[in-house]
Amino acid sequence: MLTLTDNATALVTTLVRRRTDTEGAGLRIHTADAPGQAGEPRLAADVVVSPEPDDQILDLPGAPVFLEGEAAIVLDDKVLDANVNEEGAVSFSLMPKVA
Repeated sequence: MLTLTDNATALVTTLVRRRTDTEGAGLRIHTADAPGQAGEPRLAADVVVSPEPDDQILDLPGAPVFLEGEAAIVLDDKVLDANVNEEGAVSFSLMPKVA
């Protein structure tokens, strides 16, 4: 299952809390409509007030992460990290889990 770095957990919490004060709201990661250049699934993330019925839920301190089914498969062996640039834009990156 996807794991998040401490940075990613903190930024997810901050993003969700800035967008909504709804209890149980979280970040939903899902597959995008169009595949990437090499045909691989592209992922997108949105702040949502609740998960979809079939989402996997990562119950993290601060704000949960909801994973759409196909996204959960793609992210199963990954670690999500996040950073904020000088302009305040958040970027996410994926790394393989180290055994």
